[in-house]
Amino acid sequence: MNCEKGYFWPTPEQELLLKAAILQGDDAIEAWKNWAAAINFDLLDSGSQRLLPLLYRNLVNQNIHHPVLDVYKGFYRMTWYKNRLLCHKIVDVLRLLESHGIQPLLMKGAVLADVYYGDWALRPMNDFDLLVPEEDALKIVDLLCSSGWKPAAAMPDESDLKTTHACTLVDSSGIEFDLHWRILHESGLKEMDHHFKSAAMHINFSGMKVSVLSHTDQLFHILIHGARWNAIAPLRWIPDAVMILRKSESSIDWDRMINESRRRCLVLPLKNTLLYIHEVFKAPVPAETISKLIQMKPLLSERLEFHMQGRPRGIIRDIIYLWFTHVRTSGTPETIKLVFEFPSFLRKFWKVPPDKGMTGFLIWRLAKKLRESLRTPEGLGRAV
Repeated sequence: MNCEKGYFWPTPEQELLLKAAILQGDDAIEAWKNWAAAINFDLLDSGSQRLLPLLYRNLVNQNIHHPVLDVYKGFYRMTWYKNRLLCHKIVDVLRLLESHGIQPLLMKGAVLADVYYGDWALRPMNDFDLLVPEEDALKIVDLLCSSGWKPAAAMPDESDLKTTHACTLVDSSGIEFDLHWRILHESGLKEMDHHFKSAAMHINFSGMKVSVLSHTDQLFHILIHGARWNAIAPLRWIPDAVMILRKSESSIDWDRMINESRRRCLVLPLKNTLLYIHEVFKAPVPAETISKLIQMKPLLSERLEFHMQGRPRGIIRDIIYLWFTHVRTSGTPETIKLVFEFPSFLRKFWKVPPDKGMTGFLIWRLAKKLRESLRTPEGLGRAV
């Protein structure tokens, strides 16, 4: 696996930590000892720090007694505290939306912590995620802004609904949440998400009845969303997927998941992530599904998209990413038409002023990134 910093595959050291946090018995204990011997804890990366609460709980369950567990316990307690604050904020937003007749779908970390981990201290969250109907998204943003939230970037408009899948909102205390109108970056046309919404189930979340993805779609979402580059290595997709399988293995519709990956042209990320967690972390994936995954042949375009998803952010990478977003949201299979309409898509995505040409705008944007790179080592790695 590629071990480049920030890549979504774990480094050898991170893989040892994951095994120590996920596996059981001697396998977990040996992995923990090897990991502890291989790393400088004072220089531990952020992605690995997020796994320490789960490591703490797993080692306690293996009857391990060691002074370092007190350090891990500190991360465990801090995660519980921060997550409970987020939980109260989620309930406030859910009640606000409910009072206006809006029933959102709760996604990602909050659902995982509550339903699959069963302990708010085990799954760190930086924010929370809600899905609302695309046609109501802008109205809901206005409602939230009138209640103390504000967009982290520019106020979303109609063009954002066509070119992106979500916007980030922040409150006065700095808490963030992502308001989605599409479930995935790769959702494309809003009709693509109907399959997910129709299979949604309900849970009791802090005394409220809330819609969430089905177990099958939850696993699919975690695997696809996790298979992309991030500055902080997104290692959590691995324990997330394993926890979903441990909790609901018998409820997973494997054929539905495979068919969904074909329908969305996401064969490669599903195939690679599932095979990886099965081979390395003993995730319970049926032999028949493994056989089907091995036989799946992704298209060349899927291979390119998957490759680019694993690269650091930059102008070339982002333009290719936006091309695939354009293809998914255009609703047309005609290549010539897609090519001619791509500049218009880019103008909408980047919000290029009507009085500016695309070439001049790109030169200005590139110059801006170069100036940033002189001020910070990560300048060229930021989003364009």
